[in-house]
Amino acid sequence: MKKRLPGNVNFRFTGIEGESLVLMLDAKGIDGSTGSACSSKKLTASHVLKAIGLEDVDSHGSLRLTIGPENTEEEVNTVIKEIPPIVEKLRSMSSIWEKEESLLKNNTKRCDID
Repeated sequence: MKKRLPGNVNFRFTGIEGESLVLMLDAKGIDGSTGSACSSKKLTASHVLKAIGLEDVDSHGSLRLTIGPENTEEEVNTVIKEIPPIVEKLRSMSSIWEKEESLLKNNTKRCDID
């Protein structure tokens, strides 16, 4: 990974909408964005995330975070603590999560059942 931006990470959470995750994190004082930096203002799937092989349903559940020298270890730990319950809540409301969870548990590709 020679050409990687330090302090930038993109997470993928299957079965949720990244916009909802960003809004819920914002309510807790955590800044993030969804998609890639090239398409953060668009509601369509990021062409960058699609280019690395993600399907639309997966790229819509992305979260991009950036950390810099001014961030503290406490802030990082807060983000780590806050994300899982938010993802769980969003998945409990998701109309596609049950199917996606079944595919993940059975290690089945979407194209195998479509």
